[in-house]
Amino acid sequence: MDQRQARIREHGIERDIEELNMDERKGGPLPYYCGGRQPNCDYHDGQLPPVRGAGCFQVTRANRSHPELDDGTGCTYKHGADLAYWNSRFYVHYFVNPVSEHTGAGQSVLASSEDGRVWDSFCVAFPAYRIPACKITDYKGNAAEFNGQSFAFIHQRVGFYRTKNNRLLLLGFYGWSPQPWVNNWDNYGIGRVVRELYSDGTMGPVYFVRPCWQGGWSREQLLYPLYTESPDAGFVECCQELLGDSLAVQQWAEENGDKDQIIRIKHDPQGPANQAFCWYHIGEESVIGLWKHSRCARSDDGGATWSPVRVSPSLVMSGQKVWAQSTPDGRYAMFYDPTLESTHRWPLCVTLSDDGIAFRDMMLVHGEVPPMRFGGFWKDFGPQYMRGIAEGMDRPQDAVWLAYTVNKEDVWVARLPLPITGRETQRVLTRGFEDFTVYSPKWASVEITDRPSLQLRDCDPYDYAKAERVLYEASRQQVNFEILPHQDAKGELYCELKSPEGHTAVRLVFRGDGRLWVRTTALVPLCPYHGGTKIGIRLEADCESNGYVLSVDGGEKKRLPFMTAVKSISRFVLRTGAPRLGPTREEDPKEDPAYGLPDADEREEEAVYELTDFQATSGEA
Repeated sequence: MDQRQARIREHGIERDIEELNMDERKGGPLPYYCGGRQPNCDYHDGQLPPVRGAGCFQVTRANRSHPELDDGTGCTYKHGADLAYWNSRFYVHYFVNPVSEHTGAGQSVLASSEDGRVWDSFCVAFPAYRIPACKITDYKGNAAEFNGQSFAFIHQRVGFYRTKNNRLLLLGFYGWSPQPWVNNWDNYGIGRVVRELYSDGTMGPVYFVRPCWQGGWSREQLLYPLYTESPDAGFVECCQELLGDSLAVQQWAEENGDKDQIIRIKHDPQGPANQAFCWYHIGEESVIGLWKHSRCARSDDGGATWSPVRVSPSLVMSGQKVWAQSTPDGRYAMFYDPTLESTHRWPLCVTLSDDGIAFRDMMLVHGEVPPMRFGGFWKDFGPQYMRGIAEGMDRPQDAVWLAYTVNKEDVWVARLPLPITGRETQRVLTRGFEDFTVYSPKWASVEITDRPSLQLRDCDPYDYAKAERVLYEASRQQVNFEILPHQDAKGELYCELKSPEGHTAVRLVFRGDGRLWVRTTALVPLCPYHGGTKIGIRLEADCESNGYVLSVDGGEKKRLPFMTAVKSISRFVLRTGAPRLGPTREEDPKEDPAYGLPDADEREEEAVYELTDFQATSGEA
């Protein structure tokens, strides 16, 4: 028994050795998870340790009433985010539909940012497509008639392609559906469109790069010309390079269908579909392909031929997509929601590998699930449909970046600094605001100021800002921190010490009544605070006694019991709102398109808090 087989048996992965040997005879092993950690999906964070220093930043916050406060579209269904880093600028390309996944006039939007944290530039990449009055008959013999008043919706897996001469193509896919629950795949597609993004941020004309002829469409029925009709010979060459890239176009498999000869890996006609392909190299010619539902395959000739697509049972996932890639520090990272749920998609995790095959060290990337503000058909809870920066693109060398959507209505990116870890190795910590793990919605942001300080702002009626510092895990912790509240008559700030699983041992709350409260066996007032005046707090926590000593502004020391008994403490958390328990796995997404949370489009009066100083000592200093 080799080392790999021993690890599989040690961790109880249900896959027999003969199957593994079969895989290796066909060209090598497939990826699997051999870590001992699995999430508890009753919690949004799965009780997983967070990645130290990671940042989750909201690109868009859907707004039906005030489109100008969002991306200008007014659409509340946003999905299919793809990420690029080009000419030292970040781009996210995603599609929107007015309310639901497969209804209404779809568009795709291009957002850009200088630093990946603040997204302030939005434009329509592919506009709404009015289907001309026509009759079509697809290759299956199905006939359809359009009256000229209906619109296509947009659905695509990939939005970018960078050519070898550094020209960047934007990609979209128009389709239609006879019923909201029918995907625009194969015979229901109209075709894939392309345009060039220029280095100054402007875009070239829209062309069809791959019409769905099998869907029954003729050239005369297409609203845009074919790419071969472009007067720019260089652009035509770029499109031909794309069409000849078998790995890139394999991402088109669902929409193009098996009848398209450029799709090399076909769907099993007797089995489940291979959905949302992504790939990464583990050698010069060895490529791993991944799909939804734990499906994977391998090529050892650069993608020309592939092993059979098979399920890797240890990769626990459903239909929320998976993304894996090499990292600039020579490792591999795989991102997915480690749950079998399909409508409750959390938490978003990362696992790591040294060889691209054996993955371990499951850690939390995004563990927040705010309430779904708008209803719509085929909307699902949680962070999902993740994509990083594809092979062939430039990638920042100091971090791994990921794009995804939350509740299929908001678009996010995550930054994971290298090396990716969930542990702190230093017992003594000072300031280091850049090492905080942050959750930063558009209306509840977290940022480092020039002072420097860590500033949390919140005007969101349904979300909060959050920043947490991973500590050296220990049963004794001494934490000194200083808070500058900008107000004392509104807002709230929770300050907590937590166990590795996220259980709260210590909780202090700056409430909107001008008092600092402490939660022990009950929530009790401690002392007043004043807007514009710093307040210093010292905590000495001891898990053996299930208690801590608290001192405010160097005053009297108070001995208080823990809120919850824990064996060790490994996190210091700031959050501008109470912890949320919902949505739970018993709550279904809202399919009613008329559903909306009250005043979800309106800002509340903003509250601001700053962490101006922070020190922590774990165990015996």
